[in-house]
Amino acid sequence: MQMPKANILAWQGISALYEASGDRDKYEQALRNLCDRYISESNLEKAWETMQKIIQLYETPQDGRKLVSILRELTAEGPYHKLLAQAEAPKETEIWERMYEVEYGCDERMIETETKKRKTRLGAGTAAQVRAEVRAEVFAQSGVLETLAGLVAKCIEYGDMEQLLTNEQRFFECLDDRLDVVEQRDAAVQQLLNLASDLVTNQRCARAYMLMIEMADNQHDKLVPLAESLITLFPDAPLVESMRLWQIDGSVDVDAASSAAKKANSPFAQMLVVVTAARAREHRRCVDAAVSTRRLLGIFEAKYGVSLPLVRQTVDLAAADAFMEIGKEHASDAEALYRSCLEADPENKRAALGLGLATCALGHLEEGQVLLRRLVETDPDNGRAWGGLGAVLLESGDAEGSIEAYQHAVSVEPETAMHHAGLGAAYWQMGGEFRTDKQYAFGSWLAAARLDATLASVFGGLGKCYAEQGDSERAKRCFVKAMSLDCTDSESGPRLADIYIRSGQDDLCEKLLVTATDAYFSLPWAWRRLGFLLLRQQEYERAVAAFQNALSANRSDCVCWEGLCEAYLGIGRIHTAVKVAQKIVDLDSSRVSGHWLSARACMQAHLVDKALGHFDQAQDCTAANDNLWKRPLAIGRAECLVALTERRFTDGLFAQAAQASFDALRVIKDIDAEFLKWSIVLSACTWLVRLQAQQHLVVSASKEIAELVQIANQQLAELKVPQYLAEITEAAALEPRVNQQHGSNVYNQLELAELAARLRVLLAESTSLASTAWTDLGYVLYAWNTQFHESTLLLEKTQPMSTALLKAAGDCAVAAIQLDTNNARTYNLQGSIATLTGDIALAQHAFIMATRNAPLSAMPWANLGFLYLNYGDVELANKAFARAQMLEPDFYAGWLGQAIIAEQLGSAECVDLYEACLLLEGASTDIADFGYAQQVWKCAVERNENANLGHSRVLAHGEQNRLLLGIYAARRFVARSNDSDGAGSYLLGMLLEQNSEYECAADAYSQALKHVSANDQRRWAILASLARAQCSAEEFAASVDTYAQAAALLEENQWDIPVTQWFGFLLGRSLSLFFAQQLEESLGMFEQVLALTESMPEQRASVGVMLAQVLWALGTDEHRQLARQHLVDTMAEHPDYSSGLATLFAIGMLSDDADLVSAAHNELSKLNIEGNHDLVRLESYLAILRNDPLLGRRSLSRALYKSPDDASLWLLTADFDVLCSRDASLPAQAALRLFKQAVRGHHSWSSAPMPSVVNSAKLQVAVSALNVQAQCSDDITCRKSAANKAIMYQPWAEYNWSMLK
Repeated sequence: MQMPKANILAWQGISALYEASGDRDKYEQALRNLCDRYISESNLEKAWETMQKIIQLYETPQDGRKLVSILRELTAEGPYHKLLAQAEAPKETEIWERMYEVEYGCDERMIETETKKRKTRLGAGTAAQVRAEVRAEVFAQSGVLETLAGLVAKCIEYGDMEQLLTNEQRFFECLDDRLDVVEQRDAAVQQLLNLASDLVTNQRCARAYMLMIEMADNQHDKLVPLAESLITLFPDAPLVESMRLWQIDGSVDVDAASSAAKKANSPFAQMLVVVTAARAREHRRCVDAAVSTRRLLGIFEAKYGVSLPLVRQTVDLAAADAFMEIGKEHASDAEALYRSCLEADPENKRAALGLGLATCALGHLEEGQVLLRRLVETDPDNGRAWGGLGAVLLESGDAEGSIEAYQHAVSVEPETAMHHAGLGAAYWQMGGEFRTDKQYAFGSWLAAARLDATLASVFGGLGKCYAEQGDSERAKRCFVKAMSLDCTDSESGPRLADIYIRSGQDDLCEKLLVTATDAYFSLPWAWRRLGFLLLRQQEYERAVAAFQNALSANRSDCVCWEGLCEAYLGIGRIHTAVKVAQKIVDLDSSRVSGHWLSARACMQAHLVDKALGHFDQAQDCTAANDNLWKRPLAIGRAECLVALTERRFTDGLFAQAAQASFDALRVIKDIDAEFLKWSIVLSACTWLVRLQAQQHLVVSASKEIAELVQIANQQLAELKVPQYLAEITEAAALEPRVNQQHGSNVYNQLELAELAARLRVLLAESTSLASTAWTDLGYVLYAWNTQFHESTLLLEKTQPMSTALLKAAGDCAVAAIQLDTNNARTYNLQGSIATLTGDIALAQHAFIMATRNAPLSAMPWANLGFLYLNYGDVELANKAFARAQMLEPDFYAGWLGQAIIAEQLGSAECVDLYEACLLLEGASTDIADFGYAQQVWKCAVERNENANLGHSRVLAHGEQNRLLLGIYAARRFVARSNDSDGAGSYLLGMLLEQNSEYECAADAYSQALKHVSANDQRRWAILASLARAQCSAEEFAASVDTYAQAAALLEENQWDIPVTQWFGFLLGRSLSLFFAQQLEESLGMFEQVLALTESMPEQRASVGVMLAQVLWALGTDEHRQLARQHLVDTMAEHPDYSSGLATLFAIGMLSDDADLVSAAHNELSKLNIEGNHDLVRLESYLAILRNDPLLGRRSLSRALYKSPDDASLWLLTADFDVLCSRDASLPAQAALRLFKQAVRGHHSWSSAPMPSVVNSAKLQVAVSALNVQAQCSDDITCRKSAANKAIMYQPWAEYNWSMLK
């Protein structure tokens, strides 16, 4: 490369070398040097050959840009231009042509490549958007326009006109594509238009013709030659099809115009769609096309920097007219467009006319009349203006003025159908003879129809005339014709739909409404009628959609909201229906139907109280003489009261439940006898029977029941009773039942229930209702000697039934099964009756049939399980109960059955099963309540036995909750059952005593005594428990008396009492005597207890310590010496008994015996029992007695160091500080803080404590700490607050009240 360039041979060799090595850059440089050498020696032939080699190096597509730069060097401005003088070399225009082709191809490839890359990027946009962005970027960097400009200049230079036109066309198309990225845009646009004009003049380039058509701005004289040339020269051009349609004088198919516009993507073509749709009266398509046209027009005007006012005016006027035709709801859109057109052209009469009509539609009648009167004054021969004035006057209610205006319009333009149609509407509004006399409204509409048979409003008017004359068939045909012309006509559509519905042609009505909504979505009248039609056909899902579409146009339509609520109820979306019904009430609180629907929805959502409130509000909104709503409201309210009975019963509010049933009977009694709902009477009576028979509630409803019985007997007398029903009722006559166990109230209610059931049998309108009625009658007959459990669970105890009643109930079940073999409820009844009669095979068959007919119901399986359980087949019973659990996990019977099985087998799972049954909503069986409470008590006994072995007596959180739930179950059992033997009250007392609620326990024991006879051995046990509870409640005198009664009863009857019970009895009596200050008697009793410990050595230590305490309490030196000696002897036998050591420590302090105190202290220190604070407490007391607070502080500090989170230690420290007259607020606050942490998430200081901490050790710590605060705080407000909190936690503690005082 360093050799002189003059050496051609050397450069040829180097070129060959680099060619062989494949080093293209060095090869190109060597060829350029060689070419320069040839040029310097004037060897242009060789130089051109060398240049050709350089060009061939970059012939590949990816090297296009490089190739263009090399070719540019051959142009007149380049260094190698002289090479083209060779004969073999191409012309300069060919070089420019090649440059254009290469550069254009590079741009296209770049666009394709970049678009493909960017489309997959996150947030790239649509494919069209990505391509547009890439095109703009590529065109901005492209040199195609410069290349084409050079090519055109060379064509002019060489005078090649054919090639010049071809390249001008290329330049025009490229400039049009790149107009958005050129720098001097205005000049470029002008150049583009000049090129287009030149090309059109020379009949070249379809794009040039299309641009000039757009630029003609809808001027007819300019468009005619352009359209003809375009169609002739370029029949395949995109705009040709639209221009052909434009040339047609008559009506043009809108679909054809729309299809052509899609191909052209042209503002003019889209404008043609607007005009075509307007002519065809397809107003909604006209509006939609106008939106697209304005969008395209805006893009076009922005691109070329021009304005096309005539095109815009044509589109806006057509759209405004279409808006007016669609309806008044779009009048504001039309007004805006008319005003825009008038601003652009103040003399535009069409816009002025439209503005007048639009302002009228918007309610500005005076302004509309002024505009139109001004128009007719300036142009009295303007028929459209007179017609518009007539429409405005008609809208404002001036029918006479409207007739006059329309008559002017008809006189000016007699061939215009719209004027005749308007005149007909004006006559119709006048009423009277103008409607009935055919020369007026009917004649005007008929004239309009003859002039223009495409006006839907004309045929709608004729339909109204025929309907007025009573010719429904012709009216129907006219409405059909109107809807065929305009399927969205809001005048004819509703009338025709109503005709179809009245004639039962639901299919035609649905077709009409669907067609209307398909044509235009926002048609409230069509959606509303379609919704109610679908609602009647029970197509609830579609009805919901229809009502929602109707409401999207009018959110205040209460009728639509009511239909939507009904549809939601139909598909089971109950809670949504409740919200929709509430919306109706919010819109119009005086609407009876709104409250009625709200009540129905709330009933289905089990919001019974809320439903009853809506029934009451509906009643308030109903006029006194409105019989339309009086009856359904009364029936609905009665049904709601029956449902309220069930809810109150489930909640345990039995008195309120009975009152609700009574109210239902009172409400239903006031309904006319022929409309009386006996099913409600039956339900209310059965609930009253169930409540009174089980709960002994007395509800005085005799008057209402007597009246209803009288009405029922009257109806039965009027009805013809079938023979089979008469036989059943005769076999089960009412009179023999008086002597049974029911009271008069229950008898009257059952009598009315039976009468109601018999009437239901006679009045049943269908087979299914008849079967249900027979089943209800069977249940009533079955209920005479039962507790009337609808579930018919076999575990419920029943009294022996009379043969007649039992047979009658069975006959009813058979009759029901003959009518309906698929009623599981009937088979349940038959199975229950068969069980009582001992027909086990029939009972099993009936229950199995019930399972088959109700495969998803747990009730038949539970009944089958109890049947097997009663007859000892535990395995089959367990399988049946398991199936019931699987089908309905929330149904208590399956859990209860398995709990009973687990209890029989002695399984520990029975308490969990009972608890699961108890916690289920609606579980109310006495067996579950008593069983759970009993199991909880057994667990408590086991816990106490473990505590005697050294385990903690403090209940864990879960155990405390279970104890409280057991107390709840026992209370419910006592409240709901007769508790005739007192077992429930006794169990309740033991559980309450376990929870330290001693006063309540004593009350429960006293209640249990009422149910136990004097010679029953259980009476002694209950008396002993009562005495124990009284002693714990600090009622010591009463406790001593109760113990004495128990002892006297035992002595009188000489019952054998187990040793452990006798030991507990004597120990409790000893303690009650001790606390009652009867120390000598207590000492004697303790000696007896101590003697019993010979056979109970585990109790000897505790009894010995208590005996020593009694001896010390007697106070004499002799007794205290005996106490000391007895305690020392006891501790010699039981050296690890901490209570004994603590007692020795206390005796040592009281007797000032330092040796005894030291010895007891050392022994207590050795025990190191976790959580035992006896040593710390005694050390603090010793420090106080010795007046050495530092000693007590050190002991407390050591304990707190080991257990800083022990609230009781902090409380002990607070008590010590109080005794030492020191500030105790800090340790008291620490105790309270630990208490808060212990119950965090379950407790608020602003409310009472949760049940799990009531009477617990934690709560006692908190109360004591609060009392410390109330006693020692310097702030009186803080002291009062602490005392109030203590009272809130333990209101029964007198000390808390004294602290507040």
